[in-house]
Amino acid sequence: MQLHGTLKFVTWPRQKVDSEIKEKAKEIRDEVKRKLTKVLDKILICNSKEANQDINDMYGILVRLQNLILTFEREFSKRKREKNMVDFHDVEHFALDILLNAKEVAKKYQDKYEEIAIDEYQDSNLVQEYILTAISRKNNIFMVGDVKQSIYKFRQAMPELFLNKYKNYQKKESKSSEDDLKIQLFKNFRSKQNILQFTNLMFENIMSQTLGDMDYNQEEYLNLGATYPNINQNEKIEINLIDSVALEEKQIEEAEEEENIADMELEAKFVANKIKKLVQNRYQVWDKKQEKYRDIQYRDIVILLRTTSKVAPIYEQEILNLQMPVFSDSSQEYLEAIEIQTIMSLLKIIDNPIQDIPLVTVMRSNIGKFTDDELIQIRLADKQDNFYTCLQKAKLSVGSILKQKIEDFLEKLTQWRKEQEYLALDELIWKIYSDTGYYHYVRTHAKWNIETS
Repeated sequence: MQLHGTLKFVTWPRQKVDSEIKEKAKEIRDEVKRKLTKVLDKILICNSKEANQDINDMYGILVRLQNLILTFEREFSKRKREKNMVDFHDVEHFALDILLNAKEVAKKYQDKYEEIAIDEYQDSNLVQEYILTAISRKNNIFMVGDVKQSIYKFRQAMPELFLNKYKNYQKKESKSSEDDLKIQLFKNFRSKQNILQFTNLMFENIMSQTLGDMDYNQEEYLNLGATYPNINQNEKIEINLIDSVALEEKQIEEAEEEENIADMELEAKFVANKIKKLVQNRYQVWDKKQEKYRDIQYRDIVILLRTTSKVAPIYEQEILNLQMPVFSDSSQEYLEAIEIQTIMSLLKIIDNPIQDIPLVTVMRSNIGKFTDDELIQIRLADKQDNFYTCLQKAKLSVGSILKQKIEDFLEKLTQWRKEQEYLALDELIWKIYSDTGYYHYVRTHAKWNIETS
């Protein structure tokens, strides 16, 4: 702080200098001075006494925060035990506890597995690493990964586990008997040479140790593995940059990774027109079956998107607007349909009825036929316990009509829970459709919507 306060740039000589570079030198000096001052003003904002005082002031707050986190963890774990529930991270830690505290269990798995193969190793975390180490023989693990594809640090993935091995394992030609073996798989069997050359050129300039944890150099290049006879070596690579300026009122304030809807539509229009031009101009593609080049067809083209739930329908519509065929994998949207969600919720409570949200979902649907007022009456039977227990207790306090409705619903649920022990899943679902008439309800509802739209 004191040094910053006394920091001064050396004064230039005052004699008159006639030179073409004088003003350029002055601009550079002023720019350096401005940037340095800006950085120092952000970092050196207090002296040592003030910094220590801040630390002392924060200590009490951090201790309380620590106690809050530990208390929450204990209470959260207690509640999960009471409900006989675990999450994915619990499973990892329980497995690790067993392997570390019961050596005979770890020894059993070491003897059982001749080889352990791990895919996407760059996305492993430290807990998984300890688990794999505990069940391995130290020399029977085969790991496959690419740190350039690591995208899960926000989920506690540790690509440095991969990098450490990548740097220390040795290639076959330089490996000693004590070294672990590194096999580099750098051949690409999907792309043409011009695509790979451009990809290598781009990433060589943007990927480094500081950005991407690895220097993208010739040792990391993707090399041609595919064969394209009579290929046009001068075929160009295109990058299309769309400069869009969206009006403020059209901006959609969502998470940072979400794209603006207006920008999506603009990109989709561009892509749709690009596809139309490719087909109209009879762009040539290599056909492996015919072993010759032919005119491009719509089925040769695929659009890769970062996310599909919101973006895919926009692209689909723009392509349809140009009278071109299009198929969008809408499996995710299919599963999100209310009819599917209702059956999914029913299967969840058949497995475990002590799940409030799936249970209420089914009760409010055409399967349960409970009204909102009836659900409120049931909840008032016990405001503290889970909704399934409320159903049992409500039979003693509600009117005869609602009581009969509850008993009928619970009887069906009990019946399905027994049948799921011996019926295959598809048979169980069809049995549910038959018992509830839900299949015919959905068909009638969908038909009515089509006829009235």
